[in-house]
Amino acid sequence: MEIIKPKPAREIKSVSQFIDYIMRWRRAGEKPTAFRGQSFYGWPMKPKIFRKGFNIYENEGQAIRDVISLHPKEFDDDKTMFDRLVRMQHFGLPTRLLDVTINPLVALWFASEKYTYDGDNTNIRRVAQGGRLTAYFVPVERQKYYDSDTVSCLSNLANLRIDQKDEIFKIATSSTQVGLFNEQVVVDYLFYHIGMEKPHFRKLIKPEDLLFPLYVKPKLNNKRIIAQSGAFLIYGARDYTPSTNPTPIPARSVFIPSSAKERIRQELETLGIHESTIFPDIERTSKFVTLRYQNALNDRANALI
Repeated sequence: MEIIKPKPAREIKSVSQFIDYIMRWRRAGEKPTAFRGQSFYGWPMKPKIFRKGFNIYENEGQAIRDVISLHPKEFDDDKTMFDRLVRMQHFGLPTRLLDVTINPLVALWFASEKYTYDGDNTNIRRVAQGGRLTAYFVPVERQKYYDSDTVSCLSNLANLRIDQKDEIFKIATSSTQVGLFNEQVVVDYLFYHIGMEKPHFRKLIKPEDLLFPLYVKPKLNNKRIIAQSGAFLIYGARDYTPSTNPTPIPARSVFIPSSAKERIRQELETLGIHESTIFPDIERTSKFVTLRYQNALNDRANALI
């Protein structure tokens, strides 16, 4: 049965309430690094590839090659595995990336999307559900740029077979000596893939770097990333949990009641945060414009009643 995260204790019912909440952090000297909004509060905050029902993690390398082989020109400008993962995430393939944003209002837009539960947990009613917005306070040492060597290590785990990933994580979890870890045969497979994009990469990986997530600042070469002020958390081990990490990324979450979602969306639209600005493609813009005129027609009809 699907595991459901508990509701955050604090509720947010308006944009102004949310902004006031964030400003209190800033006045206290606490500045969030990034935010993520999810339409259902109960989903775990982890990449889609790690969630049940996709079977992509077990076939990660093959899935990536399938996409590239069918659409090679889409990836011509991508120099690294991280670049390719970002593009695949954009097109909907489950990856080891988790989308976040540095704009809290963008995260609030995603958290206020309507959602009706359709999972297999019998404790959750199949009715409209509230959302979750999480703020991440990422330590400086866990913040990296797109060209970081550590990001290359985590990204290229995607090229390994499932048995290789299982072995490398098992060794990394129990390893206490960096030198011995890097002498393992399975680590050579990872070195090979990293070397394909960084020929002069020094063959020295800290095993703990493969286990825990990092915050990554991407290249702003994608319209959607620019529009959403996007960034990513990249994960290594599938079985990462805060309890296995001596220094988890600090985070705080708020609950968006389902009854407040429509109001929040309307308030965000007046601030220029809506589907057309967050998804800057003609299909989404057309959908947004159509709904705007439909809503205006409905408002006039209701006024005549």
